[in-house]
Amino acid sequence: MHFVMIFLDGFGLGSEDNNPFMTARTPHIDQLLGGHLLWGERSLDRGTTRLTPLDATLGVPGTPQSATGQTTLWTGVNAPKVLGYHLNAYPNGQLAQVIEENSIFKQLADRGQQGMFANTFTSQYEALVAAGKRRHSASTLSAMAGKVKLRRIPDLKAGKAVYYDMTNQIPREMGEDVPLIPPEQAGRNLGRLALDYDFTLYETFLTDILGHKQKWEESVQLIEQIDKFLGGFLQVIQNEDVAWLLTSDHGNIEDFTVKGHTKNSVPALSSSNRPMEWPQWTTLEDVTPSILELLS
Repeated sequence: MHFVMIFLDGFGLGSEDNNPFMTARTPHIDQLLGGHLLWGERSLDRGTTRLTPLDATLGVPGTPQSATGQTTLWTGVNAPKVLGYHLNAYPNGQLAQVIEENSIFKQLADRGQQGMFANTFTSQYEALVAAGKRRHSASTLSAMAGKVKLRRIPDLKAGKAVYYDMTNQIPREMGEDVPLIPPEQAGRNLGRLALDYDFTLYETFLTDILGHKQKWEESVQLIEQIDKFLGGFLQVIQNEDVAWLLTSDHGNIEDFTVKGHTKNSVPALSSSNRPMEWPQWTTLEDVTPSILELLS
């Protein structure tokens, strides 16, 4: 079996009010769930698809943040409890050590399985890191801990990587010679790539960026773009032995009454192409151990 995680930074399960998901047209997600239901504290099973809310607060007071939430998601270690607080943005030294020792990519590599990080890294990104002007995210540190190849612009041009904006508009604006593609094509590229690996991670943090900026129309368009991306992905994997999970680290974009992160649960929207017993996960802490068990 191949397992794919599609990670949306800052995407929680909000209410019907002030939630751009409610306005967005998401036919592929709606078909999976049997309705426009990716909101609220709901759990449902529909065929081989399941939706479960995941607690992102992890038993620590305060509002969930990216560094601790993502570290927890990709290690199975409760990062806020390790630190005693929720940490924003990038992992500190203590969390970097947790990732180095417990990354899902490392754990897979240690037992002879292959992981793949589908996102694209530019030479500009590498220069900023080398100059100390940018730090690696939890996802990048997790991939590096498993000695996973970081994909570059030539991979993107060859359809062997995906940019975080799905369409390549951002790298084109940065001067990179890459084709502009529809989100469906990016999803198909991800699906084809995933068939060569045991575990694949793809992330976009545009959801968190637009949630912070509170740009309603752009947020609605982004959610619709993500649905189209998912449609392309599903088109490729529909007859393959693939299971996948769409999830997040904390809420944000789902509630425009709050300018920033929320304490809302985040979705564990999971599906597979054959009947399987999905884990009973309830928090971010459950995700990595459950995926490792499914792939064992």
